[in-house]
Amino acid sequence: MIVRFKYLVSILCVLLFTLPPGAAGASSERVALVIGNGAYRTMSALRNPPNDANLMSRKLSGLGFDVVRLIDGNKVAFAAALTEFGRKAQGADVAIVYYAGHGVQVNGRNWLLPVDADIIASTDLPGQAIKANDLLEIMEISGARLKLVFFDACRNNPLPRSLSRGTSNGLARLEANAAGMMIAFATAPGDVALDGTGNNSPFTEALARLIDTPDLEVRHLMGKVRESVYVSTGQRQLPWLNEALIGEFYFGGKSEPGAAPSTPPKTAALALNSPQTAHAPLPRFAGRHCASASGSGGAFDVCASSMLDPQLGNRYGPNNLFDGKLATAWVEGVSGNGAGERIVLSFDRPRQLAGFEIVNGYAKNRDIFGKNARVRTARVTLSSGDTQVISLPDTMRASSFSFAQPVETTWLELQIETVFPGSKYTDTAVSEFVPLFAD
Repeated sequence: MIVRFKYLVSILCVLLFTLPPGAAGASSERVALVIGNGAYRTMSALRNPPNDANLMSRKLSGLGFDVVRLIDGNKVAFAAALTEFGRKAQGADVAIVYYAGHGVQVNGRNWLLPVDADIIASTDLPGQAIKANDLLEIMEISGARLKLVFFDACRNNPLPRSLSRGTSNGLARLEANAAGMMIAFATAPGDVALDGTGNNSPFTEALARLIDTPDLEVRHLMGKVRESVYVSTGQRQLPWLNEALIGEFYFGGKSEPGAAPSTPPKTAALALNSPQTAHAPLPRFAGRHCASASGSGGAFDVCASSMLDPQLGNRYGPNNLFDGKLATAWVEGVSGNGAGERIVLSFDRPRQLAGFEIVNGYAKNRDIFGKNARVRTARVTLSSGDTQVISLPDTMRASSFSFAQPVETTWLELQIETVFPGSKYTDTAVSEFVPLFAD
């Protein structure tokens, strides 16, 4: 049996933001706060918000955002994430807040609920929940030029029936009172959004699928998201938008005047060898330099055959490969350009693997990306014995490699074959390397 997988490079182009006159030479920082709360302790749990937040984190990281990510955050963690994001958003070109989880409207005010919130009376809200307006205020005070807010937070009312006075369905309308701000809700004010029957909510699925479309200005992007959600939910859910944007913003980049429209890269089918009936043992180097990850997709270990020694307070271990941050990277630690060095993802049980996502090079910024070497070709090997050499694009954007059909495996290894040389260093780096499970 021949197993094939397709090479799909996500079109995650450099952000292009048309600034108002006089903004030339401004900061190019792009930051995002992404929160997904589902594991509520005293109210109905939600299955998809952690999945939604992880999906949006990957998308935004691939688009060059420095992402502050919080999954199933309690009140303390929620407040800490707000503080971290607020500091990073100071003077940024683009600042984004994405929230998925429970949100409630009481007496016309919107509250976002941490997973440890235990609301018995409306007077509990100020001490146990976060006012949605606090997020908007942080964005406004930060001075960020473009401020985008996405709320997928009106799935149902989780509060006890005894707290019905002043409580309304969905979330209340929020005004984009600051110049350069856009607020998007998964559904219209006062309506209830759907959590979805798949791995993601209808709103987040559409947003993540369309967000990196080239030449799609953000207002038109949200129009397409609205249409997609309205159709996919049988006209039961209609996203709502309020904006006071100045200039234009393209997540997926904008073609130069007169240039040919951007087109998706060609899909290359890569053949693997026939699978074996048993899984091969882990490569011998596994266990040398390792880190563990866990989440809604399951637990796995990431091991590297070598890593660069810490320098100037920076560490280059395999834990950087799944932290969702482009400001960190795994960097091999042998002499030369790293050819032959390997990374292996090992799973807690045989898993149905749909593919993986990778961010090549040290993608902290363009200068560091160019100075360090990047992977040109790599050999991918599965525990089944399947193996194939793949080519990676020389780009800071995220790339997705997907199997034509899920493959059962207990580990996935990536071995560096050849590299794109760095302008200053011979060290080869990879910023992110994350499995995509189908089970």
